[in-house]
Amino acid sequence: MISIELYRQGRPTVIVERSDDAKVGAWARLQEALARGVITGSAKQTVVHADIFLAELDVLRELRAVFAEPLQLGPGMRAQLELMAADRKAREAAVGSSSKPVDLTALEQELCQAGFKRKLKSFQLQNLAKVLLLPHAADFSVPGAGKTTLALAAYAIRRQRKLVDRLMVVAPIAAFEAWKEEAKECFEAPPKMVFYSGPETFIPSDTNILISNYNRVANDYDRIRDFVASADTQVVLDEAHRVKRGADGVHGRAVLDLAYAARRRDVLTGTPAPQGAYDLVALVKFLYPGQDRQILPEAAYIERLGRDDSVLAQTRDAISQYFVRTRKTDLDLPDTKFKVIRRPMSPIQSAIYDALIGRYRHSFALEDRSRHEMERIGRIVMYLLEAATNPMLLTSGSDDSDDPGFLHPPIELEGDESVPELLARYGSYETPWKYKVLAAIVADAAEKGEKVLVWTNFVRNIRLLSRQLVDFNPASVHGGVPSEATAAPGVVTRESEFNRFRHDDSCSVLLANPAACGEGVSLHHWCHHAVYLDRSFNAGHFLQSQDRIHRLGLDKNVLTRFTLLISEGTIDDAVDGRLHDKVRALSALMDDPGLVQIALPSSDEGEDGAPVFDDDVAAVMAHIGDQDARAP
Repeated sequence: MISIELYRQGRPTVIVERSDDAKVGAWARLQEALARGVITGSAKQTVVHADIFLAELDVLRELRAVFAEPLQLGPGMRAQLELMAADRKAREAAVGSSSKPVDLTALEQELCQAGFKRKLKSFQLQNLAKVLLLPHAADFSVPGAGKTTLALAAYAIRRQRKLVDRLMVVAPIAAFEAWKEEAKECFEAPPKMVFYSGPETFIPSDTNILISNYNRVANDYDRIRDFVASADTQVVLDEAHRVKRGADGVHGRAVLDLAYAARRRDVLTGTPAPQGAYDLVALVKFLYPGQDRQILPEAAYIERLGRDDSVLAQTRDAISQYFVRTRKTDLDLPDTKFKVIRRPMSPIQSAIYDALIGRYRHSFALEDRSRHEMERIGRIVMYLLEAATNPMLLTSGSDDSDDPGFLHPPIELEGDESVPELLARYGSYETPWKYKVLAAIVADAAEKGEKVLVWTNFVRNIRLLSRQLVDFNPASVHGGVPSEATAAPGVVTRESEFNRFRHDDSCSVLLANPAACGEGVSLHHWCHHAVYLDRSFNAGHFLQSQDRIHRLGLDKNVLTRFTLLISEGTIDDAVDGRLHDKVRALSALMDDPGLVQIALPSSDEGEDGAPVFDDDVAAVMAHIGDQDARAP
């Protein structure tokens, strides 16, 4: 006999034990199926991650049918299987009733009775009706469509119906202020909200909404899990694309585990699959633990096929019943205008870039994708992005406040190359062309009384530009600027910098990186021009950053402008091509053609000629290996 039990205390695990008379073949087959999720074990016992075990439930049928092995399920495992069956039944019922008309007037009245005072727009009420039908749901509406408001409305009604007692929100720090302000605007009596900043945070027993960031959920999992498990709690993942790595990422593992303690689960993100269909796997696993393979097509689990047209179509059809999405075109937003400024680098910058390309050419083999090589390629991308923008960054390495994905050491200088000499001369003889163009754009805007938002992935760029643009009283937001929820008294915060940019007429420019403030921030009432000093391969960052100034609430006469600064013949071109590819894939997956029209420049604005590669690594390798990459 083989006994199986699920334990939810702490991290959810399944303990599998064999008796002395259990068949050796049956035990071996089970161990083989669970190998990728094993935490620990012995000859007679195996401890495995719960999500991995539930993904392999078919093997239990095999044990019975092929080996005639008796199985004994413990009460915890039986309860979980019953929950999964109930979820499946509720999903099927929701899909079956999705075409039936909903009384939106009655829904509005129920919201009022629940103490919800904000009046929802028609499309928000339609989305709310569908979300309430599903046992767990996703809101993939574009940024600015009111996902936070909709989530609070759904919570209010579920609480009124006594389906949940309280709400747990996992969100980026930049979104904390938005949740705080939205709660004030939405409820007659604002709910008691606590921001979790670490183990020292006091959580009163009457807390209605607890908000934490992804890092804290991973670091302080047990305490947050206790809050969720001690009452019927709805857990919402805001900007949920941050857990797309699923169990392979620290944050993804923590929220997948937290799912087992939640009474209700929801995910919010306007960019659910920035890299392709595979990004949806972790989100569906959170919503429906153990049921993702019943929902998603098998091809969605093959990452390299994530942007294949047929896979995108299959995945869209499979998940369309389980999420709501307000599209860009549904918002009836005013037009955007893209301006692509492509210029050759000046002589010394060009020589530095060519020297780097010469150093890295023929260094890698595409077929050998070891972890060490991938990390090295990542560093090379950082160096090339820096060289294409400002070579002076090369000798400094990353800033402590950079996004973790951009951390890299200073470049290693070798005495027999021209790079050290060129770098030593650079600051004395040249100013990067991007810096010059940016300074002119900001000066022109300031003269007209306008404001400019500048995006760069490197904090050292922010620090250098803060000094260069000092006459325009720049505000700065990056990973080293704390939120009010966690800042010590008297420290400059993200909120104070945002407000200075919004309301101080002398502050003409905001310098920011997408990782720190590409999400959860609204600047559209004050700023209508964003300049991209550099961009990475992260399509989510690119899309989210645009929505900071182009979102619901804009006057119809406002023209939102985006200016892309691209150094010709550099990694900038490779990034541009990859972003086009990824945005188109997301547009197909979400059935949102307006996403492409708004998020990307049209062909007469610089798109033609940008390379499109099979994947990011291939793009980098093609750029490094192309002998003619710098040819005019």
